[in-house]
Amino acid sequence: MMIMIQKILKVLAVRTMRAYKPKVIGITGSVGKTSTRNAIQAAIGDAKSIRVAEENYNNEFGLPLTILGEEPQGGSIIGWLGVLWRGFVLSMGAKDNYPQWLVLEYGADKKGDILYLTDVARPYISVVTAVGIAHTEFFGTIEDVKEEKGTLVRALPEDGIAILNADDQNVESMRHMAKGAFVTYGFSDGANVTARDISVDTRHDGDIDPTEIVAKLSFELHAGNESATVSVDNVLGDAHVLSILAGAAVALQLGISLRDVAKNLKSYVPMQGRMRLIGGIKHSLILDDTYNASPKAVHAALEALGSFPLTGTARRIVVIGDMLELGRYAEKAHVEIGQHVSSLPIDLLVTVGEFSRDIARGALAAGMDQSNVFTYATAPDAGRFVQDRMGKGDVILVKGSQSVRMEKIVKELMAEPLKAGELLVRQNETWLKK
Repeated sequence: MMIMIQKILKVLAVRTMRAYKPKVIGITGSVGKTSTRNAIQAAIGDAKSIRVAEENYNNEFGLPLTILGEEPQGGSIIGWLGVLWRGFVLSMGAKDNYPQWLVLEYGADKKGDILYLTDVARPYISVVTAVGIAHTEFFGTIEDVKEEKGTLVRALPEDGIAILNADDQNVESMRHMAKGAFVTYGFSDGANVTARDISVDTRHDGDIDPTEIVAKLSFELHAGNESATVSVDNVLGDAHVLSILAGAAVALQLGISLRDVAKNLKSYVPMQGRMRLIGGIKHSLILDDTYNASPKAVHAALEALGSFPLTGTARRIVVIGDMLELGRYAEKAHVEIGQHVSSLPIDLLVTVGEFSRDIARGALAAGMDQSNVFTYATAPDAGRFVQDRMGKGDVILVKGSQSVRMEKIVKELMAEPLKAGELLVRQNETWLKK
């Protein structure tokens, strides 16, 4: 039944694209797709008529649903019939105010996934955030991942534009795949859109209130000979800066001025589970990065934790769950995370899951004291342990692949657990039953 629904959704989405001819901003990458999508929406603001993908609607169901303006219906046949009927009416060209631009995510769990999605919606602007070893269990090698992500660039028309991360060599080299123009962003010398003079001002006196602004990220946004100041609240880490730069690069291609882009970006707010700052019990601060985990993303999150200032007797604590779908790279990747933890001013390491035992092993081998390294099989057990050990003003990073359910730890530690539905990932009824 679901296979039939998938096929009909594709037909309706293709017909809708033909009927309204919106231009598509497509995003792909091993990490950072959703934060980049969020940054594109913020950077454009109300300057253009756009529709942005909800949640992580980046597969053969989600992408057509975004085009149709619908949501998944689970196991409800009646619900799906309603979606298909409304989609049929829409595909006939009956709507007067269909968006001029669609911002879509193109995910890939296996070879050919992005080609399938570009057959539904061909991009006019393609953004590639990173190529890493995420999902290599299903691809084989980094080159295979690069080839798959590059499909989004090869799908561009001759007047299309590739927006590429200059800091990732695998991505930057995709400029040769583009038929037309390309724009690079990042921290690297020569990037077309870049950030300079990055600063993070923090209010961290060991007495954090759950509702206050505890960090303000500021930098000079540069594009060509122009510059403007970007300032955003409660945003932390280079990963968010890269997403913001990608968003700015896209908005500039749409003709929005750099000054307006910088002003629009003040509305950028991290999505749930993407390095979001949440007040914790005992006046602690939680860096909630629990949406998912890949090696590149975990290393970036560790750097953010390691650089966060402390006061008094406060400590830096990291709770890391398994990184899944890494195939033959799994053991090495987890050990390297442990080595990275040991090299940073992090006081306590807690791991969750079987693979993450290699994180503990890597940290211990690199010199981290045994008394500061703990392993647990499940997230709830780890959460209870951290709750007992944490103290006033501690900064706690929580991260792991979604199947490990690390958001359960954040809920255990947050000062206002009644706001979990608003602040945390995977709080819908389907996930809460798991």
